[in-house]
Amino acid sequence: MSLKSKLGIDVDKLIFGISQISQMTAISPRQLRYWEKRGYISSLPEKDGVSRQYNLKTAIRIIGIKQFLDEGYTLAAAVEKVALFAKRNSLLRHFVAQRFEGTTEVDGEMVLDFGDLNEQQRIYGLMQDGHAEFKIADK
Repeated sequence: MSLKSKLGIDVDKLIFGISQISQMTAISPRQLRYWEKRGYISSLPEKDGVSRQYNLKTAIRIIGIKQFLDEGYTLAAAVEKVALFAKRNSLLRHFVAQRFEGTTEVDGEMVLDFGDLNEQQRIYGLMQDGHAEFKIADK
């Protein structure tokens, strides 16, 4: 099944060749093949006459690994940190997707509506002086 963004972009069709990934990240194709051999990343099924290709999800993973390597982590630690980040990101996306009911205005401020807290109150998210805060308001 293909994932489509709200803009109608089929992200499954965003494919990058190994040379493109190498140029974008300054990671050599040899290193990318090594990471693949170790199971840290995976390329798309190979087609005759076509070099290795990676989907958007793998490209983001590669960029994340590179970021942690640049911060001084070992390759194994960088891969673990990227996996943990991906798990947290997935949990956050699912949580927000289930609770988020849109935006609205409360007391003259634009807020995120997270729905009913109980029968008498709703919970909202807002930015206050650069900090994320929750606000509980009566219905």
